[in-house]
Amino acid sequence: MICHIEVYGCQMNVHDGEILSGILKAAGHIVVDDAKIAEAVFVVTCAVREHAETRALGRVTHLAGIPGKKPIVVLCGCVAQEHGEELLRKMKLIDIVIGPDAYHRLPELLQEQRRVAVTDQGIEDYEQVTAVRKQFPRSFVTVMRGCNNFCTYCIVPRVRGRERSRPADLILREVEGLVEAGYGEVTLLGQNVNSYIHNGVNFPKLLEKVSRIAGDRCRVRFVTSHPRDLTRELASVMVSRDNICNQFHLPAQSGNDRILKAMNRGYTRNEYLDKVAMLKEVMPDIVLSTDMIAGFPGETSTEFEDSISLLKEVRFDYAFLFRYSERNGTSALNISPAVPVKERLERLSVLQDLQAEITMERSKETIGRELTVLVTGPARRPGQMASRTMGNRLVILESLEFTPGDLVPVKITKADGYTHFGEPLSFLSQ
Repeated sequence: MICHIEVYGCQMNVHDGEILSGILKAAGHIVVDDAKIAEAVFVVTCAVREHAETRALGRVTHLAGIPGKKPIVVLCGCVAQEHGEELLRKMKLIDIVIGPDAYHRLPELLQEQRRVAVTDQGIEDYEQVTAVRKQFPRSFVTVMRGCNNFCTYCIVPRVRGRERSRPADLILREVEGLVEAGYGEVTLLGQNVNSYIHNGVNFPKLLEKVSRIAGDRCRVRFVTSHPRDLTRELASVMVSRDNICNQFHLPAQSGNDRILKAMNRGYTRNEYLDKVAMLKEVMPDIVLSTDMIAGFPGETSTEFEDSISLLKEVRFDYAFLFRYSERNGTSALNISPAVPVKERLERLSVLQDLQAEITMERSKETIGRELTVLVTGPARRPGQMASRTMGNRLVILESLEFTPGDLVPVKITKADGYTHFGEPLSFLSQ
């Protein structure tokens, strides 16, 4: 069967799409990039926010308009796990609904060709699956799945299950294979990656082991970290190893203590700022990013000002900013009063405008700096190549002499916030 996979949401979903490809190919199916010729289309969904869910379900509706015979539509991922059979009743276009822990059943379900919802939830880690990786020279390695934190706004524990960490030896073997295949960067994935623990190996110890296997030609980064689990031990490992990227994504969600408590985040504003100060102390050139929610239930205008001041105080390089989105099954639905949607959007706009200024200022500070970038592939415009710094900044090279995987020392000549331009200083071939 000719299959096509589309992915919405986080890096975990991207890697799950690669796992899906591996499962389908192992069963004899063909995976293509063009949905128009596919006999089955798989839509990997995200349920963290309403907008992501709406986009994915809207794509399902759009599939009905593809000329020719309607493909088998398979809804995968967190939205599938969240709604299950309800989706089959409400959307006649969907043929199979399947959650993140049940992908191994897809070959048999495709063969049976019946409408079905499968939302089994267990300890599936897909250890026997060879993922089909599509983003050379960068790749993802899942080190843990699930979440135990139960933030009051978040549906992840319900749709992804409890935390479970993979054995360290299996992770190291996977990284070793990627290094041998010439990959220039691996990203360790987990809903709360720094809470990894398996047989006495915690995340700092795992990170150091991965770094040693990665060696001189392969960078290591990780997402996403929970502030409560950030330790000086982890920071010490990062600064001690040259191939661990000087980038840290540390979701704050709010700058106000009462709201943080209502969110069940497990830290105060000052505790969060202490963690940031510790990172900046050991890595002065660290690139920091965060998540922030505007309009959480009960948030007053004064409490919202604390989120504004947090952005100003930390001066994150990047921030992923969202208005609060109601998610069924989360306890935040019981918190009142709800902030009107119009007010949420207005607050979000304030955060976005502020962060845009900070991001531009932080970006322009890189002009004149000499950095080594990893070439990732062609840029959007002809005649250019895209690359990434250790801090994960996008750098455009006005040259086609490089290939994905090359390490290139550059001098940053221009920056506009999210895109930087680099002039090669010399050429180091992979």
